[in-house]
Amino acid sequence: MSSTEDASKYARDQVQWLLENQCRIPIRSITPISFYYKTSDTLLDEADFYYRNSQLEQSFILYSRYITLFVEELKLHHPGYATVSVNDREHVKEIIRSKAFPRAEELKEKLKEKYSREYESKQKAIQEEEVAKIAAVPLGKPATNFHNENEQTLEQLKTTYAPMPPAHVALFAIPPTDSVLPLSNKEPAKPAFDRSRKPMMNFGNSSMTTLRRISIPCDITAKFLQAAQRNTDRKIETCGILAGSKRDNNYMITHIVVPKQNGGPDSCDTEKEEEMVEYVANNNLITLGWIHTHPTQTVFLSSVDLHTHLPYQMLMQEAVAIVISPKYNETAIFSLTPDTGIPIISTCKKTGFHEHINNPPLFLPSTHTSYDPGLLCHIVDLRNN
Repeated sequence: MSSTEDASKYARDQVQWLLENQCRIPIRSITPISFYYKTSDTLLDEADFYYRNSQLEQSFILYSRYITLFVEELKLHHPGYATVSVNDREHVKEIIRSKAFPRAEELKEKLKEKYSREYESKQKAIQEEEVAKIAAVPLGKPATNFHNENEQTLEQLKTTYAPMPPAHVALFAIPPTDSVLPLSNKEPAKPAFDRSRKPMMNFGNSSMTTLRRISIPCDITAKFLQAAQRNTDRKIETCGILAGSKRDNNYMITHIVVPKQNGGPDSCDTEKEEEMVEYVANNNLITLGWIHTHPTQTVFLSSVDLHTHLPYQMLMQEAVAIVISPKYNETAIFSLTPDTGIPIISTCKKTGFHEHINNPPLFLPSTHTSYDPGLLCHIVDLRNN
């Protein structure tokens, strides 16, 4: 195979990897289908933003997610698809026909060109390195066999990822009870748990994602802990939805919508989600992620939390997961890593607590958030309705 053919194959494989690992949004059948239709407006808005700013991978991924959501995922996996109005279906179909599909195809070709150039550049660098090594060998000494090393490096460049079907996971799920060692009242200590459920964090940077900023109210922890106090006293998790609006091409969190729910020490399951969706839609709010407490543990994202967060971040790249530990006075804001966390979790079929590869990290503290003293957090507690 010629160098040009190698570069073309590498480029095609890279695009295919994006389609298989970055573009399928997990669907929860009991979540009102209106949630996906309302949230998709933000998904399209983000795709347009990154397209205007010539961010090829991000805009391609988002347009492809929009197309896949309506052409495949909802149609095949959501029982409420038959109830969608003709007007809504035609509206989405027109967006796909006139904008999303043509732009995705345009971006696909540009990405192929970009990846081909990258491959050729890497290959050239390998060849130059080989020549330099050979030139550095002293006269009279046999040259090391650099051919095999070069072949191994080239094979690594050609490595592709086997496509896997997406995991259809819940926005909130009740996992089996996680084992936590009992603590003595006389010797307070942080609870022990399986480290495989807490991926090691390596503060690296994604080569692909540039996110718009999210402003967070300074009183968000205090307000949510107050709403969660009754559950916290009983060592029960509390969860809520983060909602807000756009501000100068960025976002700000202004509301926490607390749906009806059932929980345990390490799980939280929502009920009557249609009430939550209706409130967010009727008040022109944008879903910006979710928040929950760890009443007995520190702050991290368990494997169940990772699966819970995936749909939020797939529908909106900036979406965050806020975790609060009242016992240890900790609050953290997390995001799935786009080049490791999203592809691994989106292709994982396991449920409940289970192991995941910890390195590279599947999640990291969010770097696109900041606290804003000018914002106030409004708690909307639907549990009282």
